[in-house]
Amino acid sequence: MNNNIVVLPSARAIRAKFLELDNDTAFLPNYITMSEFISKLSIVDGFKILDEDSRVLLLLEASNFKTFQNLQIQRNFFTFTKNSSYIFKFFEELSAELFSIDELSGADVYAEYEEHITILQELYKRYKTLCFKRKLLDKIFLPTLYRFNHHFIKDKEKITLYLDGHLTNFEFELLEKCCEYIKVEIVFQTSNFNQKMRLRFKELGVECEEDYSYTIDLNEKKILAKEKHLKDTNISCLSFSEPLLQLAFVKHKIYEFISKGYTPQKIAVILPDEKLAPLLKSFDERGNFNFAMGESFTTSMLYKKLDSTCRTLDEVTQENMARLDRVGDGLFEELRKVYYETLKEFDIIEFLYRYIKDFTIKTELQIFKEEIYKFEKILSFVEDMNIKSLLNLFMQRLSKRTIDDVSGGQITVMGVLESRVVEFDAVVIVDFSDGHVPKKSDKDMFLNTNIRENAKLPTMNDRENLQKHYYAMLLRRTKEVAISFVKSEQSGASRFLKQLKIPYNSSQDELEYAKILFHKNSQKTMLNDEPIVLDYSFKDVKLSASRLKIFLSCKRKYYYRYIKQIQSHTIPKDMPQEWEIGVNIHLALKELYSKKPFYDDVLELKKDLFKELDKACGKSELDRYLMSLQKKRMEKFCQNEIQRFNSGFRVEFCEKTFQREFCGITIIGQIDRVDKRLNEVEILDYKTGKITTSSAKNYTEAIDFQLEFYYLLASEVGNVQSSSFYDLKDSTIVTEPFLKEKIDVLGAIIKDLLNIENIDFEMCEDTKHCAFCEYATICKRD
Repeated sequence: MNNNIVVLPSARAIRAKFLELDNDTAFLPNYITMSEFISKLSIVDGFKILDEDSRVLLLLEASNFKTFQNLQIQRNFFTFTKNSSYIFKFFEELSAELFSIDELSGADVYAEYEEHITILQELYKRYKTLCFKRKLLDKIFLPTLYRFNHHFIKDKEKITLYLDGHLTNFEFELLEKCCEYIKVEIVFQTSNFNQKMRLRFKELGVECEEDYSYTIDLNEKKILAKEKHLKDTNISCLSFSEPLLQLAFVKHKIYEFISKGYTPQKIAVILPDEKLAPLLKSFDERGNFNFAMGESFTTSMLYKKLDSTCRTLDEVTQENMARLDRVGDGLFEELRKVYYETLKEFDIIEFLYRYIKDFTIKTELQIFKEEIYKFEKILSFVEDMNIKSLLNLFMQRLSKRTIDDVSGGQITVMGVLESRVVEFDAVVIVDFSDGHVPKKSDKDMFLNTNIRENAKLPTMNDRENLQKHYYAMLLRRTKEVAISFVKSEQSGASRFLKQLKIPYNSSQDELEYAKILFHKNSQKTMLNDEPIVLDYSFKDVKLSASRLKIFLSCKRKYYYRYIKQIQSHTIPKDMPQEWEIGVNIHLALKELYSKKPFYDDVLELKKDLFKELDKACGKSELDRYLMSLQKKRMEKFCQNEIQRFNSGFRVEFCEKTFQREFCGITIIGQIDRVDKRLNEVEILDYKTGKITTSSAKNYTEAIDFQLEFYYLLASEVGNVQSSSFYDLKDSTIVTEPFLKEKIDVLGAIIKDLLNIENIDFEMCEDTKHCAFCEYATICKRD
């Protein structure tokens, strides 16, 4: 039986050790993580472990003294919860290094942080009193309260600790106590970045050189084994102009590594910024990756449904409404009625349990129920919050949870901490930029470097060197490493690359990398350039001006629109577009003149028109602002309208559809407005955008016959005198100067159409038509 204890930095490292063992190995060591090792060795009698929520609440209670406000941390629960982590990290650091907070004042030689230190000392004292009074154990008090549990190790033969980083004073203390009962060995690798740890061993009488692997006997304070590191890792580094291209780089390198014969389980992707993980997952079509950091709970339907409901209740936008439509609006009406009520008026816990009763995914339900249980414990501290704020708080807590990745991919995606002690064949590291490598720490919030050095606490430089050491060891333990970073105005290579003496290349073909991610479109048959030739006749077609214009401008667009009937899709937006304002004005004018065909008083017309414009206007502030601008423009419109009505014109029709035969074909169209005076008829087409009319030079080449269609369609109403555009920007009527001539051209075009039996639906030669065409992507002209 193997009676050894092997201490490793993480569970990931333990799994890697198991994979390295031979299948025939009968007796395995007792593998354990460092955090488990500490908890096994240190026992506190009579105390109960403090959970995270109770921890924050007790600290909030302890912070109830006047000078605490000088730390610039608000004491309302919502804000305090976010900022308490900085305080706890600071206390934890002091605890781990066995440094009493009462001694901090002595380290502040120039009294630069005297006020902050005094406040933190008072906070620590009050918090400790509350915890001890209730017999609750916070890990920051563990070094002063624990009893060494020698029973855990007394029957063991040896402890082997794999050290890849920094040992705190408390961890050293535990190991030295272990030496009283058992043999303790430390496996330790040195680099240029862990000099502080080497100095610590030097104090024990163990001299360690740079770039060696050591096995140290802690009992005898001597070196048992020493091996020089040979720098034979194959390292390459590329820069990209866009973050997304790094995902293509990952896929490309993985393909290369597999082709070289590396085992997938021995390949890893390291993410200095783990926020890139969801994006990488979205491009993992074949499920090659497993994500050590798990998947954010925000991706679950359980979260999305509640989140989309709350977002829409907070702000009714097109985006939020579309999001709500995707997941269902079953909760919307119920929450809308109680959203601003308090806990006394609405049982939020009962609601949350009722909400999950129709969901079936056990892992998601377990996380949700755990958060409900924890949330219920803090409700007495947030009684003054309304349901909106409480749900927001609950959703924030859920967003921090992760779901274990069980996709089964053989290549692991992880952060650098997960890679400690683990050996790989090949590794890809992305986002190796100054912003991410090394990561900036927030533990220096309350003390500067001088005070930390005086107190022998880790400085910012120490923590950065520790991260650099992790990367250096990762590179050392790997046969081949590929690194990438983004080089742009906002981002650049980590200066750490120079320290590692790793050159980079920025001359690669980025378009080829982009094709790795977006290769599917090129395979779609719809995107080919092959001719589309079909038997086709216009004899039974009802022809509108817009349909004819599309055919004359681009036969391929006509094919997609009217034969394949591929409809364009507009994504709803909260920002109104010009054409939307035009639609609203058309609607308002239709409603205005459908109720009353003429006016003789400009003030009355203006009042009724503005009333209809308000009804037609969108709900956003920008909609109202743009409509107010249009109102100012239409004051002149109202004056011109009164002049028309005084001359005898009356509005006969608004937005009416007409149909008739012309040159052997049925033409159709919807006319904005038909005015009539006795037997005289005038056609008006409202325009809020640019207006173009024909000239003597180009009317024979015309493709837009909108006014000509309207002229012909309205002839049944009476004697049509003109067919014109009504420019609503400056309230002028623009008449088509070559109306009769263009009708003759239209007749000739229709005769040609009726003779067609077969059409080559070719793409247009003039690409100016493609600029705003919804089919430009299909034609590869976007």
